[in-house]
Parts: sequence; C-alpha cells; structure tokens
Amino acid sequence: MARTTPASPVPDTRVLGAGRSEEGRVRAVNQDSFYVGRIPGMGYLAVVADGMGGHRAGEIASRKAVDVLRRELERTRLLPPVALAKAAQTANFEVFDYAAEHPEVRGMGTTLTAVYLDDQVGLIGHVGDSRAYLIRDGEIRQLTSDHSWVADRVRQGLLTADEARRHRWRNVITNALGATPSFRLDVLHFEVRAGDRLLLCSDGVSMLLSETMMMQIALEHDAEGAVERLISEANDRGSPDNVTAVVVEVREVEPRPKRYALPADAGSESVDISDTMSGIRRIEDEYPANTPLGRLRKHPWYPYRIWILGSLYLLLLFLLFSLWRV
Repeated sequence: MARTTPASPVPDTRVLGAGRSEEGRVRAVNQDSFYVGRIPGMGYLAVVADGMGGHRAGEIASRKAVDVLRRELERTRLLPPVALAKAAQTANFEVFDYAAEHPEVRGMGTTLTAVYLDDQVGLIGHVGDSRAYLIRDGEIRQLTSDHSWVADRVRQGLLTADEARRHRWRNVITNALGATPSFRLDVLHFEVRAGDRLLLCSDGVSMLLSETMMMQIALEHDAEGAVERLISEANDRGSPDNVTAVVVEVREVEPRPKRYALPADAGSESVDISDTMSGIRRIEDEYPANTPLGRLRKHPWYPYRIWILGSLYLLLLFLLFSLWRV
C-alpha cells in the first residue's frame, strides 16, 4: 500500500511526505503500519510501526498504535511534546487492553517511531527498533537509538555495527509498545530547516540498505519516488521481513514562537511510561509551557520546591511564635 500527501496548505511552512509498506518477499502478512500527513490545526506527523506477535497479531498492534496516536493528537489541547507522550501512553493502553480481551493475540506489541514537525521544531517519540534519520547537507544521521538486543551489545562494545547487522538475534527487541502495561519512550527534539529530508523505516529496510544508499535515494528522488525506490531496493535484496519507508521533504520553514520551551540538551530523554502520570510529568518538566510557572519549572531549585516551601513555612511559624512571646 502507498500513500502520498500533498504539500501543506499553509503558505509559510511547507512539507511534502509519502510512505509505502509491503509484506516483502518472504512474509505472507504485512505487520507494519505507517501514517504521514498533517494533523489538522497542528503540525505534520510521520509514523512507522512494526508489529510483533502471531499470525495477524502484529498487524493489529501496529495499526491500532498508529491510529490511536493520530486520533489522540487530533483531539488534544496539550503542548505538542506532552501530547506526543500522552498519545503514546494511550496507544499502549489500547493495544494491551485489546490483547487482554482477545487471548488469541495476547503478547502482541509493536515498535513506534513518530516524528512531529512543529514548524522549526521537530519532536520524536520512539519505542523499539524502527528508525528515524535526518538527511541534511549531504549527510545522514540516525536520530533514534534502537531498543534491541544487538544494539545494546554494540553500545557496550561487545559487537560491531556490522556484526549486529548480521547477527541471528538482530530482530530481538527489548522495548515494545502494547506488550506490557508499561514501556520506555525516548523523547527528543531537533531543529527543522528548509531542505531537510526525514526518513522513517522499519528494520526490514534498515537491515538491508546502507545509510549511504538510503541517503542517495532520498536525495535523488521526490518523496513519492524515494519510498518506491527504497522498497524496491529492499525487495531486490530478498526482504525477509516486511518493508516500510516514509520520506518527508521540508520545503520551507517559517519559525514561530512556541507555547513550550525546549531543553538545553537535544539528547534523548528516556522515560518510563505506565498507567500513572509520573512519566508524562517528566516530559512536562522537560518541555514546560512558556509561562511564568513554566519558566519556574526550569529553575534548578524547582525539584526542591516542597522542601524550600516547607522550610519557609517553619521559619514563618517560628517568627510568629517569637513575636507572640514578646
């Protein structure tokens, strides 16, 4: 299946995106899902999800995750960074609950890699081993970190990147959405510039094509042509897994003031998301509203606010007691 979205109707920030997903040369069922397009009244969203589970279970998990994420972003009034995390939390609930109600698909889950373009700000929510790449100035950079067994070994220095690519356990992921009541969500941001290209793909593409090849394809074609070529190249190499690619072209960017502040560090914030609000509140602290209260939350003393207020309260009681005795 393929989908192309037209250029944004907003005249100042213009984005064009396309996506395609196929079952590949070996798999009988496509368990990948994707979405690319504008969220009405908000920014531009690109998502790739790679489902896991028994026959058709992964397909249900990935499609439900993408649909719920999109639905929640369309409904929300939260600040975009918080909205992205909250939508992922809701998607986890709904996938997990569906599996609990249908024993035949119990244990299903999915990766989820979402890029949300809010004019000059790019926001990413990431779970699993699907990937998001930024292509800029003739270079390609992987924005996300894989949550997989082999990626952990590469980070520990126990495997090389080439060994990880060929390892028999390369498809074993260590973090998924919907498989358990909680999951780990990587949240990060980057600056969006005119001329940028973004590539999102499932591991069915990234394990077969080099970063250099993916970059060349993205630069030599428009969004629609690029996804067609990426899928074709993966299929030509045997595509033992489902193959999905989304390419986004940033034509123009008009910087706008944002209702939220960005962390000084653009690195990934890995947050445990469960059925409580603790993980969501961490995102609120990292991306506070541009209000006096929001700016206060960024103050280095803010985590100690309860202790400070308690101490001031005790000091006030002491002073009042001292004056009373006089």
